[in-house]
Amino acid sequence: MIRNRPLTPKEKEAWDFAKELHKGQVRKFIGKPYFTAHVQKVNGIAKQYTTDEDILCAALLHDTIEDCFEDPDVGYHIIEGKFGKKIADIVQELTSSKEEIEDDYDSKADYLIVKMIHMSNEALFIKLCDRLQNISDAFTASERFRNKYFQETVQIMDELEKNRRFNRMQGLLVNQIKMKLANIGSMFKIKRFNEI
Repeated sequence: MIRNRPLTPKEKEAWDFAKELHKGQVRKFIGKPYFTAHVQKVNGIAKQYTTDEDILCAALLHDTIEDCFEDPDVGYHIIEGKFGKKIADIVQELTSSKEEIEDDYDSKADYLIVKMIHMSNEALFIKLCDRLQNISDAFTASERFRNKYFQETVQIMDELEKNRRFNRMQGLLVNQIKMKLANIGSMFKIKRFNEI
């Protein structure tokens, strides 16, 4: 396997910045540093499809506003100051609001469906890379988490396919996610929520 590494000085800056911000955070179920166990992998998946510097930087920063700043506005302005408005806007699109989920939606899946249907193409691409990386980790997750994440991902993919047109890269990622879901469903004998 080829080792993922930054391609440009700007991506290296985003890499180092995200690594520092996520310092001390640990990936669930595997106990490894969050940056290497998730963030770096999302960036690596994105690199299989694009060399666009802004997208690769945003992939590295995708969880920073949500997980590393107490005030999302502060996080946005720091990222905008360091990396520019385009990257900050993409990262903001990728940031989930716990308050919004709790106040306005029945479930996180419902929230993500609406959010992903309306995302920019760049943000949706990164979100699909993120979902692919997360569903890949479901093989080693607890049974409870795996089943919940499996059902949530099935629901999101079904609704996205009905309500959003995909560009080529997005379509390839959706197919990869669906293949992972099929493997997990088969291996762990999980029935889709609509088959129960």
